[in-house]
Amino acid sequence: MIPDNTLKQRVLDELRWDTKVNQAHIGVTASDGSITLSGHATSFPEKYAAGEATKRVRGVKAVADEIKVHLPTEHRLDDSDIAKRIAHVLEWNVSIPDNNVRAKVRDGFVTLTGEVDWHHQRSHILRQIEHVGGIREISNQITLRARPTSDNVKKEIEDALYRNSEKEAKQIRVSIIGDTVTLDGQVKDLYERDLVKDAAWSAPGVRHVVDNIRVA
Repeated sequence: MIPDNTLKQRVLDELRWDTKVNQAHIGVTASDGSITLSGHATSFPEKYAAGEATKRVRGVKAVADEIKVHLPTEHRLDDSDIAKRIAHVLEWNVSIPDNNVRAKVRDGFVTLTGEVDWHHQRSHILRQIEHVGGIREISNQITLRARPTSDNVKKEIEDALYRNSEKEAKQIRVSIIGDTVTLDGQVKDLYERDLVKDAAWSAPGVRHVVDNIRVA
């Protein structure tokens, strides 16, 4: 176990190193491997970058992101302008045919709804929209369309895990009920947990992933 003060300093150093983040405005507390980020960012992409930078630090087991977005006056937009920009991004998103995703904007807070076929499409939409000016927060409520689940979905996920890392795959248990995958076990780092979850989301027919993986 890395001491809390050491882990806190590592996170602060990583935030300071990341050119997308102004570390001076962000507070960090550490408790038994869990990191809480506070303070403010001047844009939503900066808030996101701070969270991703924290996940990269060895020894971080969980991240609670409480950073608020304080937009500079010159970057503030009316909700109608934000909605128009988001609609433009969605209209030209070639990775999502037959796009029925909608965005509701209130006081700079965006709620995304609709359906797509794959989890990676849902994540891609979020990554594209987060760069629209004026956004303070995003709630991604896009769901996945119901599709037939493969009879071999458990084996397909396990095979995908072994292709990425046989050692970590041996530490993960996969169970399937309907269109829901439950993951149990442990990994060494947060990014490894993300890789395991991505493998589960890539299986045809999976609409929900329950993450019970521990970072140890």
